[in-house]
Amino acid sequence: MRKLVLILLILGGICINPTSIFANGTSYFEEPTTPSGHVLPMEESVISIESEKLYIEIEQEDDIPPFPIMLANVRVIYEMENKTEEDLQVPIAFPQPGNSYEWSVDLDGTDIPLTGNIPFNAEELVGDKPHIEWVNPRTGQTYSFGGYDVIVDSNKLGAKTFEVTLNAKSIHTLTIEYEATLGIDERASLHPIYRLDYLLHPASYWSDFKDLSLEVKVPKRASVYVNLPLEKESNTYIGTFETLPEENLVLFISPSSGLLINLFNSRRVALLSLVIMLPIYYVIILLLKRTSLKYKTSLSLIVLVVFGLAGLDIVSHKILGYPLTMVQYVLYIMNLLILWWMWYRVFRINGKKG
Repeated sequence: MRKLVLILLILGGICINPTSIFANGTSYFEEPTTPSGHVLPMEESVISIESEKLYIEIEQEDDIPPFPIMLANVRVIYEMENKTEEDLQVPIAFPQPGNSYEWSVDLDGTDIPLTGNIPFNAEELVGDKPHIEWVNPRTGQTYSFGGYDVIVDSNKLGAKTFEVTLNAKSIHTLTIEYEATLGIDERASLHPIYRLDYLLHPASYWSDFKDLSLEVKVPKRASVYVNLPLEKESNTYIGTFETLPEENLVLFISPSSGLLINLFNSRRVALLSLVIMLPIYYVIILLLKRTSLKYKTSLSLIVLVVFGLAGLDIVSHKILGYPLTMVQYVLYIMNLLILWWMWYRVFRINGKKG
């Protein structure tokens, strides 16, 4: 019976292409009338994943506030075994939520061209345990995302498609590389929170899956939350799994945001610090004025610049939140004017009197 099913699968793949496979784990049936797919479990003892090695490096491409861009450089390597007596030409689809670029596919050292993109029902790819809530990696608090969520709000998720030929009774190395843009939430927190989802659930549809290894490299000094039990080594998270985890890999990152603002997690505290800096500055320049230093006026101007930059560091991170973002720059200008007035009062007016 299994041989008959296998023959039908191979013939179907040659004639009408009904059986394709997700690179990390599922076959699907493509509707002939509409360009969409449906999950179809892979026949036992046909193709198995002997190992999967996943490497993800997160980098900040643009650190200019208020819209820094975070990219994930993804590289995944599969050891795939064709356990049948036949060479199989297998159409493969690989899902990645959100925007992705620079795709590269390699089978045993040979480049494989992409053939297109096909949508799938989201629940078929995400599984029974979707990670819906967002997590603030600085505080560990969970919350509901108020914007558009690619996975939760989409009826369909896209997958890149290509074809590979797997020789009979052979193990092949399939390598897939691409760049993905992380999702971002700039409203819920003082600091932006980035999210990356990597779908592991499709691998459950293979005839066999084992030996998953993960390595996620993040920017230095970034706050990170990862839902899987990975060990941290410097700025890299590493983990190995003999069987497939029940959840997909979900990563939340809040990068380092500057010298002063990085100390705060609350908008209220950040705003309060902007106010508190004024009397602190006034006390410093008063004490400096009373010293016998030769270049105290020049030093006072340096202190003025430092406090001005500190204020800019604070207001450049949406301390008032959306939609009042632009108002905070008005506050910053007022802050600069007050700092200058204090300096003028201490060093110019007092200087003339002296």
